[in-house]
Amino acid sequence: MNRTRQQGSARPDSERRRLSREAGVTLFNHGIYQFGNALAAILVNLYLWRLTNDLWVNGMFNLITLAAAPAASVYIGKLAKLKDRLLAYRLGIGLTALFYLGILIAGERMADYYVGFALLKGISTAFYWLGHFTLINDVTDHDNRHRYLGVNLTITNLSMLAGPAAAGALVEWSGGMQGYAFVYLLAFAMFVYASVNSFRMKKRATHHKTYYLKYAFRIMRKYPAFGRSLAGWFLFGLPQGILGYIPAILLFQAVPKESFVNYMNVAFLGVTMLSGLVLARWGKAEWNDFYLAAAAIGFIAGVIPLFMGVQLWTVILFMAVFSLVKPLQNNAYTSHYYKLSGELPLKEHFKVESVVLREIFTNAGRGTGVAIYMLIPGSLTDSPIAWMLMAIALLQLLIGWLASPVFPGMRITVSGQHNRDL
Repeated sequence: MNRTRQQGSARPDSERRRLSREAGVTLFNHGIYQFGNALAAILVNLYLWRLTNDLWVNGMFNLITLAAAPAASVYIGKLAKLKDRLLAYRLGIGLTALFYLGILIAGERMADYYVGFALLKGISTAFYWLGHFTLINDVTDHDNRHRYLGVNLTITNLSMLAGPAAAGALVEWSGGMQGYAFVYLLAFAMFVYASVNSFRMKKRATHHKTYYLKYAFRIMRKYPAFGRSLAGWFLFGLPQGILGYIPAILLFQAVPKESFVNYMNVAFLGVTMLSGLVLARWGKAEWNDFYLAAAAIGFIAGVIPLFMGVQLWTVILFMAVFSLVKPLQNNAYTSHYYKLSGELPLKEHFKVESVVLREIFTNAGRGTGVAIYMLIPGSLTDSPIAWMLMAIALLQLLIGWLASPVFPGMRITVSGQHNRDL
């Protein structure tokens, strides 16, 4: 065993970081999914805003979506364990196609059924991401995970660059609300294609079908490092819920053209893509602590201009800085979490459950952020949003602290026992 490890560690760095063929397939399929999602994701919130002109409806739509996701993750996690992780993946893509088909059929009456649409969006998203994150764990290891995540982020952002640009062009070309219908139809077609394409991926047989989620609290007590990593995901999610829809509405209020909002999103994604490319080329797991600290400091710096007034240039500057540092935090903490999960006694037999827990805590953070924002008095352009974002930005510093080896017993030492350790 030791000799094998020594031989593995002696391999050239380029060989250890090389991605497998199956990893390439998952990257391609994820790009297709993300392109379809990028076509219409921002326009859904703008669509609701134009139909209702009510921030409360937008907030409730996003809050219900985020509340539905954890419950769906628990259910599909068990199904994925008993059947296969590809089942969750394929159901996620299929239900997303159904979501956009439903909007096409409902038209402007979508606002009357926004609760049902929010539930469907939350469930479909939870299904897809559980399958996707489990697949990442299957097709990578600690040596090549940073490369995979960097390439994944690059492909994602290329898809998400093309998506909003295509959506903006379609809306501008068709004009009015009819442009939304064209975008939703194209998104539906992309998800149907992604669903069919997912059958290129092979099932992976497993003889360990026990669903260990019921042991989660016991594991967190026995291995505090794992519990702290989940607390980090909660903090990680706090800004994401708000930034998922508020910036688009702010931009639309400043320049009431959907194409402008989509093109600005293209610019922000371009910044994220460049950051992801740098990480894919030079990122190393040993630098995770630095990445997490740099991301938090960058987030804080980006919020400062908002205190001068929540207006077009300060929102653009904030989103540009946030887009730059987001990959640092995402890749570093994802890499840290996968490594930590792999050191638990159950090892690969807990990979589905670890993804479910990640999604539960991240969505709890997202939902909490949206709920706090909805309770803050004032309008979109008032200063309370700047104070709220600054508080959230300061909390991001804790993520690096929670992942730091300063805690005793940060790394989990495995003695070879599995269920008996629980």
